[in-house]
Amino acid sequence: MRLHFEKLSRFDRAAEPCSVAVPFPCGMLGDASRFVVHDGGRPIPTQCRVTAMWPDGSVKWLLVHFLADLPGNEEKDFECRWGQEPPPVPAEPVAAETSGAEVVVRTGDLRVSLGAHEASGLLGGIRYRDLQVNGAEMEGPWVVSARGERWTAAPGVEGWRVIEAGPVRVVVETRGKHVGGDRSEFLDFTARVYAFAGKPWIHLAYQFMHREPAKQLELRQIATAWRPQPSASGEVRTALATSNYGSRIREGAPGQELRHLIDAEQLVYESNEQVPETLYGTFWADWNDPQSGGLCVTIHQAQQNFPKALAVDRSHLEASLLPAESGGLTLIQGMAKTHRLMLHFHGPEVGLDELNIRSLQFQMPDRPVLEPDVYRAAGVLEEVWVAEPVPRVERLLIDLADNRTRGYGMLNWGDGPDAGYTNQGRGRGELVWTNNEYDLPHAALLMYARSGERRMLDYLLVAAEHWMDVDVCHYSEDPLRYRGQVVHSARHVTGGVTVSHEWVEGLLDYYHQTGEEFAYETALGIGENVVRQLERPALRRPAGSSARETGWGLRTLVALYVETHDERWLEPAQFIVEQFEAWQAEYGAWLAPYTDHTLVRVPFMIAVAANSLMRYYRIRPEKRVGDMIVAAMRDLVEHCLGPDGRFYYKELPSLQRRGAGALVLEALAHAYEISGDARFLEAGRPTFELLLQGDWSRRGYSGPKFIAGDAVVLPGGSGPKAFAAFLAPALPFYRAATQAGMLR
Repeated sequence: MRLHFEKLSRFDRAAEPCSVAVPFPCGMLGDASRFVVHDGGRPIPTQCRVTAMWPDGSVKWLLVHFLADLPGNEEKDFECRWGQEPPPVPAEPVAAETSGAEVVVRTGDLRVSLGAHEASGLLGGIRYRDLQVNGAEMEGPWVVSARGERWTAAPGVEGWRVIEAGPVRVVVETRGKHVGGDRSEFLDFTARVYAFAGKPWIHLAYQFMHREPAKQLELRQIATAWRPQPSASGEVRTALATSNYGSRIREGAPGQELRHLIDAEQLVYESNEQVPETLYGTFWADWNDPQSGGLCVTIHQAQQNFPKALAVDRSHLEASLLPAESGGLTLIQGMAKTHRLMLHFHGPEVGLDELNIRSLQFQMPDRPVLEPDVYRAAGVLEEVWVAEPVPRVERLLIDLADNRTRGYGMLNWGDGPDAGYTNQGRGRGELVWTNNEYDLPHAALLMYARSGERRMLDYLLVAAEHWMDVDVCHYSEDPLRYRGQVVHSARHVTGGVTVSHEWVEGLLDYYHQTGEEFAYETALGIGENVVRQLERPALRRPAGSSARETGWGLRTLVALYVETHDERWLEPAQFIVEQFEAWQAEYGAWLAPYTDHTLVRVPFMIAVAANSLMRYYRIRPEKRVGDMIVAAMRDLVEHCLGPDGRFYYKELPSLQRRGAGALVLEALAHAYEISGDARFLEAGRPTFELLLQGDWSRRGYSGPKFIAGDAVVLPGGSGPKAFAAFLAPALPFYRAATQAGMLR
């Protein structure tokens, strides 16, 4: 199995920490302890973690961390082998040790003490060679309310939990509340520290979450700071850097404070041609004592997550995740937000260029790529590979993935507004955000597995991080809202929660790619919300709702069963299957209420039901389920296919404009797979051809960047929904039609 690194940095990287998620066919790998990455036949330090298993207990997804020697300005290949010797241990292994109530992380010369419960701040002390920092010098993160009250993150009662114990990478986590000077508590947080073998830096992920009684919280500032004591021998060196194409590094004069604020105005008038999910630039500040060394702090994707600020002078270095001068932040109940920082400790001899290079490496790390055949052979994804690709189809798939309207901003990055929803007035004058409708992260993973193009994985990572932070309600007294994914709406979460707009596959993909347990927990929470929603009376009776309501619910439940093998997800899934069977028997089709006096066929909603039933059929190939799918699509072709070869939007005379979308194509492909009847593909060919020829850019925003509320919008074509709504459902039809010789 080959791991390929494309050319990235022009500098050599020795023992660079790298990660990759490797899928396996059922039964291939039983023991992950002897999985080793090889460099030219030489085994190198490797650490593995199983994130999913097959029903027989063999490994399905393996998260692999290793230390790679990468050449400057060249690509390089590595090999994966297993079943022989265990991997070698790094020369300077990283480890997490318990010391009383504290946890101490050692990476070699770097020793990081993590604070105990009720400590003020997360870091209890740092030692790196001659540099020593006590806990009192490391402040925060802290939050300041609109009324000026201040609370500081304090490790939770349970202290720090070791998630990964080394020897290549350590991950430790604590969950707690911010604590005020009077010991009052406010605003939940989760903090994770990542450390790497032999490296003088750590990564800090800090997530705050609104689980307070108030429906909205107004925050004035969120920041963390280092207030070191310089030696008496002379002035320290300070520097601050921003970058776009090249980095602009400013050095501070004696007594001068360097400060930079990234705000909406900067982003609107600053050009950047890069794919921002992969790299926009970097943003760091450094403090360096000539006797002992110092600290360089980088904020990950600071421009994309504006507002952000850095400040440094002789006596402090401050990273503002929400700068006090930015106008504040409004958090709606249930929202969360994660920030990532790199804390790079170094000796006095380290130059600014070296710090800048490492900072850029943090922003755009090396990511190895597996060959598409690895994913195909593993059988962990849908069958989305085409034996003879058609260039015009492949071009559209790539263009839809790349050319999307995006939003910058702390609560917006990873999402984009939808022009159609906004123009309909659904946001009452505000932008309506897509909220990862139709599961953009999963579509991105399918493109990544098909193409091996690294930015597709970056699309997945950024969108899923936004989704699980902002678009899911992590606290509510309403059980039908709690842990549910909120429907597309203004400010992301002003809408409601409904089964027809909840997905989990992309979150599970993110978990396999990163090992971040919050994604897994969020996916399970969405599933639990779906189960509660299914108890609503309208969803308990046939024709009580549209077919897409329980259809999307079935897709979520099947995905969770496939992931966990837990029968609790299969029981409500079987109820939905039986309901669809009774529904079809009673009405002859999956009719849905529209006006008070009508029951109509809605092709795209019926297709949702058929597509989700196919997912169930793959794990439980019952003839009755296959027959339902075929019967539903025959009925649709008979009653909803217009004389011009296109499907109606809805069957009602007032809604027979054309436009059923790509979901119908997927359902037709499934009906063809089950029945072998090529007429299903013929019925879908006009829709497929028209979608290929359509001007997708007209479905989004055009023109220059603009400021809207707390967002900077980057018009770039269609909204995010278009990519997700087309790619995953169009691929099965594309594959089937190509095999049948209908596409050239």
